[in-house]
Amino acid sequence: MMRDPDGNQEVYFQKKEYLSPDRRYFLNDEKYSDEILLNFHFCTLQEAVKYMRCLYGKGDSFVDILNYLDKEGWPDYQRSIEFIRPKLLEKGKPHWVPNDLLVSESSPRELFFFISFLICIDKSPERLSDYQNWLNVDIPCQLLDVLLKSFIPRYPYPPGYYKVNHKIYRERWMTPVLDALARPPEQRSAALATHMDNWYRLMRPLGWEPKHARDKSYFFCDFAFEVALAVCAYDIDDSSFRDHPHYPRDLVDHYRKHIRHTRDAWRAEGVGAGVELFPSAPPRRIDLAQSKRKNFARWVELACDGYDDAVEDMLETIGKPRQVENLFELLEALEGLGHAIHADIKDSDSLSCQVLDLTDARGMGPFEVPASDPPEGPGRCMAILRALAAWVAPRGYRMIDLDDEDDAWHAVLVRAEYHEEFLALSRSLGLRTRTPEQVYED
Repeated sequence: MMRDPDGNQEVYFQKKEYLSPDRRYFLNDEKYSDEILLNFHFCTLQEAVKYMRCLYGKGDSFVDILNYLDKEGWPDYQRSIEFIRPKLLEKGKPHWVPNDLLVSESSPRELFFFISFLICIDKSPERLSDYQNWLNVDIPCQLLDVLLKSFIPRYPYPPGYYKVNHKIYRERWMTPVLDALARPPEQRSAALATHMDNWYRLMRPLGWEPKHARDKSYFFCDFAFEVALAVCAYDIDDSSFRDHPHYPRDLVDHYRKHIRHTRDAWRAEGVGAGVELFPSAPPRRIDLAQSKRKNFARWVELACDGYDDAVEDMLETIGKPRQVENLFELLEALEGLGHAIHADIKDSDSLSCQVLDLTDARGMGPFEVPASDPPEGPGRCMAILRALAAWVAPRGYRMIDLDDEDDAWHAVLVRAEYHEEFLALSRSLGLRTRTPEQVYED
C-alpha cells in the first residue's frame, strides 16, 4: 500500500526508474571524462536519498529501503568519496567535503527524510554519528541542531541565540516547529497540531497542489518528517494529528517500539536536546504612519501591512517602477510572500490557502472559510471573497480587488485608514482597482 495518500503507482514507477542511480559510472570507464565522473560522484548521496524517499512514498517496506541503503546506496557513496578525494587533493582542495547533503537557504527536505530514516529505522548509531562526513551546513540551522543534539549526545550545539532570518524560505516551515518545542511540555502537542493544520499551505511553494489542480504527472513525495523528528526527540503525544495524511506516523511508531528504549535509552523522557529554546521574535513591522517611503515603495508597504522583510524582498524582486507594466508578476511575487490573493478563477483551494495566509499575517483571528454551493470553482471563490470582504471590515481592513483583465482573482488587504491613499497610489501607478461589490457578486 502506498504511503503517499495522493500517489499514482504509474508515476511512482516512472520516478523510481528515473531516480535509480546509474551504476555504470562506478566503472570509471575511459569513455567518461573526469569532469563527467566528478559531477556524477558529487551527487551520489543526494541521489541515493531521493531514491530512498521515493521508495518510502511508494510504500516499500522499511526492510527493503534499509537493504537498499546497506547494499547499494551507502557503498556507492563510499566509492564516490574514494574517487573524489584524490581529485580534490590534486586541485589543492583537501578540506572540501567530497560528497554531502547541503543545508543552505533552500529547504533541505530530503535531508530531513534521511535523518528521520537513520533515527527511526537504523538501529546502529554509526551512520548518524558520522554526520560530519555527509552533512554540510552552509547556513546555520537551529531546528537541525536541536534535533541532532537530541539523538547524538556529543553533537556540538552552538551557544547563544539564533537570529531567525525571515528572508530564508526554509524558516517558513521550520520556525513553527521550533516555537512548538520552545513551549512548556504540556503545550507542545497542541502547537504541533496547529502546525500540521497549516502544513499544506506551507508546502504549496514546494510542490503540493490541491486535488483538482493536479494533472496526470503530479508527484509530491514529501511528508512532515521535521514534525516526526520533533515528536521522537521530545516524546510528544501525537494523537491529535497522527491521522494527518502526510504525517509519517509509521516512522514514529517504529522508533517508539524498536529504538527509543534501546539505542536512545540514554535520553530522559521529554528533554530532547536539553537546551533552552526561545520563541521566535515576530518579523519587524514598520509604523505606517511614520514611514518615509513614497510611490511604488509605499504601495508595497501598505499591501504588505508594514512587514519590512516582505517589503524589501518585493523591492529587490520588482524594483521601483513609476508605472506597473506587469501586474501578474507583481501579484505573483506578493502572493509568494503571503500578502496577496492571486489565484486562477476556478482554484478555490488555492484561494482558501491565500486568504488564510493574509488573515494570519495580520493577526485578525481565525477566518472560517464558508461552505458554499457549488463546493468548488468560480462560485465558491466568489463566496469566499464576499465573506472575507465582510469579515475584515469590522477588524480595520479593506479588501481591494486589482483588475488585470484576465481570468484570475487578484486582491490585497489594506488597513482602513490607508484605504484612500492606497487607491490614489494605485491610480498613479496605472493599476485598476475595484470594490468587492463590483466583482464578487453572482
